Amino acid sequence: MGATMDRKATDEVARNEELDRLFADDGFLRYHAKYMKRREFNAFDVLRYAEYEIRHSNVIAWLLDPGETHGIDRRFLEWFLDQGRLPGKMPPEIVRGDGVQTVRVERELHFVDVTIFLDSDRGRHIVAIENKPSRASPEHYEQVRGYDAVLREKYRGRAIHSVLLSTSREGIEAEDKIAHVSWREVGAQIKAMIDEGAFGEGNVAAFIRQYLVAVGRLIGPEESDADYFRKLVDEHHSLLRHMSGALGEERGEHKVREMVAAGNAQYRDTVVRLLKDFGQEPGRLRDEVRDLLTSQGIGTTIHGPWLNWELEAAPALGIPWCIRWVLDFQYRQITVTLEVPSHCRNKEAVKDLLAFVRERPIDRRRRERYPMRADGYGYYHVFTHELVADEILSGKSTEVVTEAVLHAVTEFLKAEDSDYTRINDYFQCLAFRPASAAPTEVAAEPVAEEAK
Repeated sequence: MGATMDRKATDEVARNEELDRLFADDGFLRYHAKYMKRREFNAFDVLRYAEYEIRHSNVIAWLLDPGETHGIDRRFLEWFLDQGRLPGKMPPEIVRGDGVQTVRVERELHFVDVTIFLDSDRGRHIVAIENKPSRASPEHYEQVRGYDAVLREKYRGRAIHSVLLSTSREGIEAEDKIAHVSWREVGAQIKAMIDEGAFGEGNVAAFIRQYLVAVGRLIGPEESDADYFRKLVDEHHSLLRHMSGALGEERGEHKVREMVAAGNAQYRDTVVRLLKDFGQEPGRLRDEVRDLLTSQGIGTTIHGPWLNWELEAAPALGIPWCIRWVLDFQYRQITVTLEVPSHCRNKEAVKDLLAFVRERPIDRRRRERYPMRADGYGYYHVFTHELVADEILSGKSTEVVTEAVLHAVTEFLKAEDSDYTRINDYFQCLAFRPASAAPTEVAAEPVAEEAK
């Protein structure tokens, strides 16, 4: 009995040392700050507008227009023009609005997201902004060049300045004809103006504060620590595995809280939540979803955290397995992507197909979900979307999470207005051949006889 007690005491000391190491981890402190902070009301969450490119373009256009209701006059406009000004292309007096300058801001003029007309006795200029709530890509620049050519033809008496607004920190270096502004810079400028009281304390300030939260979600965390949770779990895997056993027992949450010493009592709820997140195990959810897809007649393959299956129309398009759906299962996020591997055999057919899709988008209203760009690892992304987000996967029981994930996947596959249905219909139409749908001679005979 004495040996058992000694071993128990030793285990407790070792666990406390591991817990102290966990509580000192920057990743854990970030997790604690994020999830133990009380969520606040945000109108963009209620309306589900935070991810839509159109909504962000609307707000940017509003901020850029000095005559709008924000009360900041030209301040944001001048900041943006200074950020997006190509060296020597737009004189400083145009940025400042010297002379008698009129400003007109348009949305979706000639398909450009935001167009600014700057007219004065010092010159006539147009700033064309293409908004991409994603990383900058060569395809984005190509799209901007197309819009730039249209504007130069239609407005020959004005100087044209084209700007790509994306979530990348920097634009593509070789693209020196098109200016680049980062959404990170936009967010930093809005925050600075809030801190200075530029928007006052009324309804405008409340709106802008909520919008800044939406911008933060748009740009996401810093690239260098985007996977901090995975690092946190990997670093403390043995401790979390050990404590997860207690969580599954009767009065498990109470037992876990008792394991945390009184001196660290502020972390007890955080540890319980972390263990629940740890217990979700992306591989288990992947297998659950695979069983669901199999029951619906969809054959899949597994490669690490990815669950793949072929686009239904791919064989008819002559490129079997060259367009495939991918579900990526990570801790606290499940993403769905339609991708094209670079190693396809029929490369010319794939190239022609992608060119067609770029010219005739699947969904013009949700272009942020259709990046149409390579990911840097030999895969071309046609469509990508966060199918199951952090708020569903975090801090809940295994049963609740599993049910929510299966429901989200089912809705994605079956809903008539889902992206999955829209994309499959789009490619089925491309693969359709009238000859293959024509009635055979035998089937046509009764029709011909009746027609007589």
